[in-house]
Amino acid sequence: MADKEVEKKLQEFVEKEEAQEKQIGAKLTEVAAVPLPWQKSESQISMGNNIGWQKLPIKDLPTRGLFYPEDTEVAIRSATAGEIRHWSTLNEEDISGLDDMLNYILERCVSFKTPSGHSSWKDIKEIDRFYILLGVREYTFVKGENQLQVKTGENSKINVTKDMIDFINIDDRLMKYYDETKRHFVLKFKTGKTIEVDIPSVGVTHFIKNYINIKQQEQQNFDMDFISFAPFVIKDWRGMNNNSYEQIVLESNGWSISEVSVLTRIRDLFIETVNPIVKYFDEGGMEHTAPLNFLGGIKSLFLISDPFGELV
Repeated sequence: MADKEVEKKLQEFVEKEEAQEKQIGAKLTEVAAVPLPWQKSESQISMGNNIGWQKLPIKDLPTRGLFYPEDTEVAIRSATAGEIRHWSTLNEEDISGLDDMLNYILERCVSFKTPSGHSSWKDIKEIDRFYILLGVREYTFVKGENQLQVKTGENSKINVTKDMIDFINIDDRLMKYYDETKRHFVLKFKTGKTIEVDIPSVGVTHFIKNYINIKQQEQQNFDMDFISFAPFVIKDWRGMNNNSYEQIVLESNGWSISEVSVLTRIRDLFIETVNPIVKYFDEGGMEHTAPLNFLGGIKSLFLISDPFGELV
């Protein structure tokens, strides 16, 4: 297929995504049968029943809210039976499908609002996504019907909540370049050049994934070297299409050795800091850690742990 046809296909995908964005509010209201959080006063938002919305303190997220505009708000609702039915079809061996399913729950059960009003679930940072989904799980199974467990030894296991998981510890060498006004990293080189680096958002990684899939399906060449940098240097998914993405790739060809070296180190440091572990205390009060590997796999996130216990 010619490049123009590939570009057309990508553009149609982007336009479809943007059209869906405009309908998200209506879809969420229809599913949840309640107004969106910012359509109600704070005192009106239900904090304790399974038909309302519950705010998640932005500072409790793994990023601590540092990479969102100030006064950003996140709210969640419980997943419906229909949404869990769709979740139950998850094939954990299909990595792309798993990513889509996580986003499916995120789109329907999470409300994300910034002061500017131009906000979407796609603006959520990848690191924060799973923590927020764990919040949705806990709000869905308020009676404890779903127990997430990890092994802590040969014959021992513990129940896990979202607040027991340590998702990220951002290296001080990274935070040195954090700009509180711009809410991301600003790298200033001795040459006078400045490169801005952000933590990957769901929308950016979603676009890149689809870009790669289409290119591979159509057997089109693309810059593989740039892929690992792309989530960090593309700050907004809005308006991204074949042309705009490849213009950024073209500009990256002008990076100097120093710029490539610094960006590589920043990328690697970031990857090293993302290592989700579970922290827990033994009977003697000593803190321990365990890998974040749920018994039952990711699918157990939104399924009742003992379904036969629900039968008479």
